[in-house]
Amino acid sequence: MDSGIQENSTDTILIVKGRFKSSSANLYGLFLMIFNQFRKLETYHAIVSSYSDMYEYEPHLSWEKYEEIIVDRKWRGNYNNSMTASIMDAFTNLSNDPKATKLLYDHVYNYDYDQMDIILYDMINRIIHDKNLTMETIIEELSAQEFRQAKESRTTKKEEESPREEEQKKDQSVILQVKPIVAPIHGKPIYSLRIGDRIMLRIMPVSSRENYYIDLFNLREEKTIRPIPATVVDIKASMGKNNPTEILTEISPGVYGLFIEEEKQVKLKLYDPMTDAAINSKGKTLLPSGVSEEEESSSMKNILILGGLFILILFLFILLILISW
Repeated sequence: MDSGIQENSTDTILIVKGRFKSSSANLYGLFLMIFNQFRKLETYHAIVSSYSDMYEYEPHLSWEKYEEIIVDRKWRGNYNNSMTASIMDAFTNLSNDPKATKLLYDHVYNYDYDQMDIILYDMINRIIHDKNLTMETIIEELSAQEFRQAKESRTTKKEEESPREEEQKKDQSVILQVKPIVAPIHGKPIYSLRIGDRIMLRIMPVSSRENYYIDLFNLREEKTIRPIPATVVDIKASMGKNNPTEILTEISPGVYGLFIEEEKQVKLKLYDPMTDAAINSKGKTLLPSGVSEEEESSSMKNILILGGLFILILFLFILLILISW
């Protein structure tokens, strides 16, 4: 390609696909950047995770497959939200800076991998902070028509999916963003947590997916979300005192909760069947085992009776005052 880029639009769509890994921080990421025919950074995706299988996706895959992988992994929720958001913010800042965008575009346009990688590596490593960060990139070029056809073909394919395929998708596991309940006195420290432990956590209403399950499990109250128990199914603890611990929990069959805790000394509240409500396999909220439905009903009746007596006494008291006048 010629090094001189004309100011008018071209018929070329340039796409940068990349992956990176930080062994010391146990972080793995993918990113995708799409420059439109007007040389603007039109679309970009990024995801960072502690799961090493993330790095198995090679940038040599087609751009649409690469984009699908990133979007799907983010939809499932199994990623580092903080790191991912920081890289996405960096890409947003880049797209809002015409000079920086043009500089990167020129390197991509000329297939100057060395200069392109320097910019992207520096941008990502400002967030990851690993001097041994490894990054791999690939540039993919296609015409505007080919790009448009690929997008239309993907849309048509989704519309033509059979009902059975839709049901299979619904049956797939989902990972929600959750926050553990802390118990500084009687809780169990992160460092001594074991697979099989049942802890209390709260589903965070950060997206429509989380809100769907909050309502499904009937956890929403006026000003808060009620906590529920979940079983620890996986613990990824990085080496080093200050490295975060990633914990995957099972809330109900096919529904998981993921959270990352920076401090290993933090104590988490364990599930107590005598006092804490649970979720059964059908997603129904169950009463604590120490409280039966009959007891709850009886307790409610007692409250109503006491309330009625209080109102009656108050009425008689007011009546006596009026008579004495």
